[in-house]
Amino acid sequence: MGNNIPHSQKGFTLFEAIVSTAVFAFVVSSILGVYVATLQLDQKTRSQRAVTQNARFLMEYLAKEIRNGTIDYAAYPGGSVSGQNEIYIRNQLNESERIYLDGQNLILSKLSGTTSLNSASALVTKMAFYVSPNSNPFTTQRPPPQNQQPTVTVVLELTSNYGQRTVDVARINLQSTFTVRAYPSRFP
Repeated sequence: MGNNIPHSQKGFTLFEAIVSTAVFAFVVSSILGVYVATLQLDQKTRSQRAVTQNARFLMEYLAKEIRNGTIDYAAYPGGSVSGQNEIYIRNQLNESERIYLDGQNLILSKLSGTTSLNSASALVTKMAFYVSPNSNPFTTQRPPPQNQQPTVTVVLELTSNYGQRTVDVARINLQSTFTVRAYPSRFP
């Protein structure tokens, strides 16, 4: 008599338990897949945003400094002005500024010290300044040099510093040319 199970008791069969476990595992793995894909998309978006914001800041800053200052031709060592990874400028206060690439950071050096212009989230992987003309067009020499306003072409590559995977790294290449707005008198 103790071995009889009444028919009114309900429960799961082994087959129902296996099917419900499989459905649960499928739903959980789908949710995890969406979550992981969302995290990867967020990582890629962060990388692109960091590179874009740094690129915008750097180009705006360089444009402001170059346009409002003058090229300091005398400060270049060896007389080579173009194709360098550094530029020498005299700002509006006639202070000497040097902007140069140090490793993967763009550095501004002034009287008050040095500071990195890019954030830690974006690395400067390539940098070059092309100055034209190669010599100061505003000298007082006779005959006067060709009347040409100095221009600086900035070539810049930024790479994000987010993520370990290659697909998470964002890279942007920029090139822009700025004209110095200073018009000093060439003749005394």
